[in-house]
Amino acid sequence: GLKAKEDLSFNSFRKAMNHATAHAKSWALEGTSGALRGGTLAGSVDVAHPDLGLRDLKLNECRLTAHLLRVQREVDDANDWPLSVAEAYIRGADLVASYQPSKDWPYSPLIYWRANMLDSLDGLLGSLSLLVSVQTHLLDTHPKIVVTSQLAAKEVLHVTANCGQSPKADSIARDSTLHPARGVGCLLRRLTDFPISYAEFMPASDFQSLRIQSDAAGNSIAQWTLFAEFLEKGVIRRARLHSAFLNRENDLHLAAACCDAIERDSLPLTT
Repeated sequence: GLKAKEDLSFNSFRKAMNHATAHAKSWALEGTSGALRGGTLAGSVDVAHPDLGLRDLKLNECRLTAHLLRVQREVDDANDWPLSVAEAYIRGADLVASYQPSKDWPYSPLIYWRANMLDSLDGLLGSLSLLVSVQTHLLDTHPKIVVTSQLAAKEVLHVTANCGQSPKADSIARDSTLHPARGVGCLLRRLTDFPISYAEFMPASDFQSLRIQSDAAGNSIAQWTLFAEFLEKGVIRRARLHSAFLNRENDLHLAAACCDAIERDSLPLTT
């Protein structure tokens, strides 16, 4: 029950993490179903429905009620995923899917889900990164894609790394919209049922806006809007979203360390 979840200590997470990180995370693909296994974070993705996101989540064998990294289109308030899979495969730590354009949505997206992106940083309990790449054969089109994550959170913060000094954290109101500034945008959510935090990071050049909402059930819903500008024929545009589960006890400094690592561009998403 909830009381048992609240009694989970940082030490139990750390013990399980030390056991699991001896094995690098990897993907298994059967049909269009991708399963993340190994390490501390486990979950599944149906590449035919990226709009459903990462599901069946477990962290250190504890089940999380969340839907993370849902890739959706934003066209006339329709945010389903209209494209069929052209190809899906595993390459190293990546689960990769390419999609066929349609008449009403003439784009050719490529999505990478990558494990082991931020795991080299001490204190992280699990991480996953997402690359969304899109191109078109038409002139001056406007692909609008959003990435959404939803989970129960009792506190939502916007974190700024602050150039090696103590990170700055601003509380986010129930319904807010943020726009990119300098550096890496970081949204930190402190989970309701576990003594951990979940953070998402995106370079300022990769998103147009970030909207944060809360529902009556206590879920925090974050929506990153990508590719708001027009796309020239043949040009490939990419956006990178990194995510990580952090120890609550020093989550602000861990989030700032992730921002610094991403801004140094020491974490290339493709090879």
